[in-house]
Amino acid sequence: MPTMKPRTLVLGSTGLTGGAIASALDDMPDRVVPVRASRNPQTVGRWRDEGRSAVHLDLDDPRTFPAALEGIDRLFVMTGYTVAMTHQTKTITDAAADAGVGHIVHLGIFGDGRSTDPHFAWHELVERYIEGSGVPWTHLHPHMFMENLLSVFALRDGRLTWPAGDKPTGWIAGEDIASVAAKVLSEGPGAHAGKGYWMSTDVLNGAQAADVLSEALGRTIPADIITPEEMLQAVSDGVVSPPSFMEGHYALSTFEWLRQTYDGRMDYAALATNTVEELLGRPPMHLAEWAVLHRDALLAANAVGRELDEASPKP
Repeated sequence: MPTMKPRTLVLGSTGLTGGAIASALDDMPDRVVPVRASRNPQTVGRWRDEGRSAVHLDLDDPRTFPAALEGIDRLFVMTGYTVAMTHQTKTITDAAADAGVGHIVHLGIFGDGRSTDPHFAWHELVERYIEGSGVPWTHLHPHMFMENLLSVFALRDGRLTWPAGDKPTGWIAGEDIASVAAKVLSEGPGAHAGKGYWMSTDVLNGAQAADVLSEALGRTIPADIITPEEMLQAVSDGVVSPPSFMEGHYALSTFEWLRQTYDGRMDYAALATNTVEELLGRPPMHLAEWAVLHRDALLAANAVGRELDEASPKP
């Protein structure tokens, strides 16, 4: 009898990370059947017209869960930048358990299990809920996405603002996150159940990251080193704005992450791991390589930042 390939549902398929994971699974047709999810019925219809498996699923409407999870064997869970992630993950986990899903892979944060930063704590709450659900699970713990250099920490007027003083953090490329997630989903719970994978490739502060960008882009990228409180004041003054995709409470929690990085409470996390190399059998993507690959996007984000600066009210 032929073995049925596991149907693997990817939440966030319309975004950068979820979309990259779904695409990586597309390249494994002998291992899994990737199923994309969207809250937009038109997007679902377009995917189906392209010959892809797709379902309608709205994380804010649990009524959409049973039909979306019918016949699903493995589930990749990621949520948006909002406090709603807590009830969204709770309800989708319940529905996955009820539907007989055999493996949940959750994208979380690089925490220590005792986090006091709000959005880190939210992730730790839902991780423990998933662990108590009865469904085999795997947690992915990425450090700061290099892609934040295209949004939260985008260049402005050719400069990199780093609101954590001289403190470093870990960096991980979105491409490596997607590859690790796809491997875990394709190999399933037999190889990965009950495991957590911490991903951090480079450990750099703002000045060091700016030096890497300068070398990669072939132009000098100065670093503006400020404190979290100075950044918060700039937001209060209307000089800069939080990213539009971040809900207010979530955005405030990122300032707490900056505070804890700046005052040393996050020092435990300033380390690199060999997770990518161990799982994928290849070196991870370092920031220099990532910056060359995303050169056009970095420069485009810088142009947008300059336009925002010119449009901002001046003191």
